[in-house]
Order: sequence, then structure tokens, then C-alpha cells
Amino acid sequence: MKKYLEKELLVSAAYVDRDCEMGPFHASLLFQDGMTELFHQYGCDVGMSQSHGMVWAVVRSKLCYDRIPRWMEQVRLRAFPVKLTTLAVHLDSQVEALDGTPLVCCRQELCPIDVANHAMGRLNATPFPQDIELLPPVVTEPFRRRKVVLEEMELAYQHQVRTMDTDMNSHINNVAYVRLVADAFPSGFWDKHQVKTFDIQYANEGREGEALEILHRQEGQEHMVFVRAGERTLAKSFLQVQEK
Repeated sequence: MKKYLEKELLVSAAYVDRDCEMGPFHASLLFQDGMTELFHQYGCDVGMSQSHGMVWAVVRSKLCYDRIPRWMEQVRLRAFPVKLTTLAVHLDSQVEALDGTPLVCCRQELCPIDVANHAMGRLNATPFPQDIELLPPVVTEPFRRRKVVLEEMELAYQHQVRTMDTDMNSHINNVAYVRLVADAFPSGFWDKHQVKTFDIQYANEGREGEALEILHRQEGQEHMVFVRAGERTLAKSFLQVQEK
């Protein structure tokens, strides 16, 4: 069994924004593609729900940029596990130039969830290979954690969850949350700023038809964007940005 994913690809229109750059939404989309392809390689992808009654949930994710990949750039995508615990897989992924120069990397924490009762499962109850050799991490910064007072946040916009926001589990897809966060800022903001780091924590499940509030607060170069459904916080994100 190959212990990691590595492939070359062209940064096509599917992976860039209006400025022909791979921002946090499109990078998250590519990293999710890599993760699902790697887990299929391990034999623990969507079929796990039928064979073991488990599905994977991304608990949190972190993006770190060195340089933004651009449209029609030839790059290499790598994905590999760096840490296993009783309850989670820590997966690192990296987009790099063909000469090995790092462009953007990602850390994902994934946990198995019981399909029947939605309780967190144990890694040894899944077909994930327990004896796989772990590779050195490329993401060395910890996940961002901080307390935020909801009353100090402002409403950026509202959104009703539609069918294309959801995934095979009928919940809002984790990449759709990244799009909701990015949409908290107008085009003029993204014309002048780029992401250095992007952290998102997935706290609760959102479903089709729910009315969401996307809240925002800025402190210096850090932006905090929360996705709320009524009294529930579905996702918390923290962005460090810099001027282009």
C-alpha cells in the first residue's frame, strides 16, 4: 500500500477565484479532493459507511500560505498522515511548485463518526491502516484557538442553506463553510488582501433549509468569522491577512 498521495496537476479554472488565484476556498477544495483520494487508496472512503457504519468528519483545518498558486501553474499535490490518535487522523497536505518550493499547506483533523447515533467513534473501529508509516509534518503552527464575544461581532450577511451546500451526509460540506467565510468580504477586499493563515473549526452540523447568520469581527490583521444557525455556532474561522 502506498503510504501517501502525490500527483502533478495544472491549476485549472476550477481551482482559482476571480483574480485567477487559489484562495482559501479553492485551496480547501483541492485539499479535500486529495484527502478523499488518499482515503480511497487506504480503503476507508465513502464505502466505510456501509462496511463499518462510520463516516469521516473534518473537525478543524488550517491553511498556511507561502505563495498563492495561480491559474495554469503546474504544481504538485502531496497528502499524508502525520499523527494518529485514538479518535483522530491528522493529515498534512501541500501544494508545491515542481521544483519543491512550498506554496500552500494544510493540516486537517479528521474523526470517525458513527452513522447511527452521530457519536464520535474510535480509529480502530475503521479500516484506516493503523500501522502506516507517518511522515514529517509540513504544518508546524498549532490550530488557532481564542475566545470571542459573540455580542461584539457584526452581521456580515445571511444565507439560507441550499442543496448544493450539502454533501452525501446531508450536512453542509466543510468546503462550503469556507466559501461562506470568504463571502463575508466584498470583492474589493480580496483585490487588496491575501490570506497568510486560515483556521476553521467545525462545531455543529448544518442542514438544508436552515437560516444562517455570518458574523464578523476584525482585530488588526486578524478577522474572525463565525457561521451561526439560531443559537448554535456551526463554524468558527480565524484569518490572518496581508496586503497584496
